[in-house]
Order: sequence, then structure tokens, then C-alpha cells
Amino acid sequence: MFEFHGWATIRVPDDDASFRPIGRGAEFDAIKRLRAAVSEAHDEFCDFDIRRAGNGLVVLSVHGLRNHRYEPVIELFRWVAAELPESYGLLYIHDDEDFKRGSDFSNEFRVWRLARGKCEELAEPFLSPYIPTVESSESSGDPA
Repeated sequence: MFEFHGWATIRVPDDDASFRPIGRGAEFDAIKRLRAAVSEAHDEFCDFDIRRAGNGLVVLSVHGLRNHRYEPVIELFRWVAAELPESYGLLYIHDDEDFKRGSDFSNEFRVWRLARGKCEELAEPFLSPYIPTVESSESSGDPA
């Protein structure tokens, strides 16, 4: 299974080159472009949401559980890094088939950190190893 949960605070530069949360003007265009990028990644198995909170805060949240790896969610965070580089957030992924990339990550969460125009994959220390931290070896079918 491929499980993911993530959030990103969406920020754009102000006219005076300082950074602030979303408000008006160029920010409207940023949200419009973000909605288009989200529509590229969205499907019936996932939940993608863009919320405007108080004081100009805009947050992207993503959640899903799929049968196999779903690259569009990672590509969405890469797009945010490239197109809205002042944004920041985290994307947590557990992929029990993730042993094909040269290392075996099938028993751990991986976290994608979005900050300062970069989206980089890192080890996740809080929910890994998946077994026995999240599930017991008995519930996974593995003898312990």
C-alpha cells in the first residue's frame, strides 16, 4: 500500500520583496496556478484540499491510500517548491513496495521536506520502522 499525508503553507513574495502569507494580487494568481497543479494530481482515491484560513494563511493538504506508488503527489510538492519557493511543508509517505530504488524503505515512512524552493526526501524518525511502531508484527502477518 502507498499511504501519504502532507501539508504545505503556501507563500508568495510581496511587492516589496519581503515574504508573507497569501493575500491579494499576485497571491490570487498563485492560488489559481496551485489549483491547476492540484487538479493534475487529484483522483478519486486521494484528498487534495486548498484552504484559506485567517490572516491570509493558505494551506494545501493531501491525503491518500492507494494500492501502488503514486508519483503525482510527490510531483505536486516538487511543483510547489519550484513555482512557489517561499512555501514550506511536509509530505509523509509509507510505501510497502519501496525496495526498488536502491534501498529498502518498505518498512518505514519517508518524509519529503518542502522549504526554501527545495523538496527533498529524508528519513523519518517518529513513525519508523512501520512495523512494530505503527503495526505489530502479528497484525501484519509476520511471525515475531
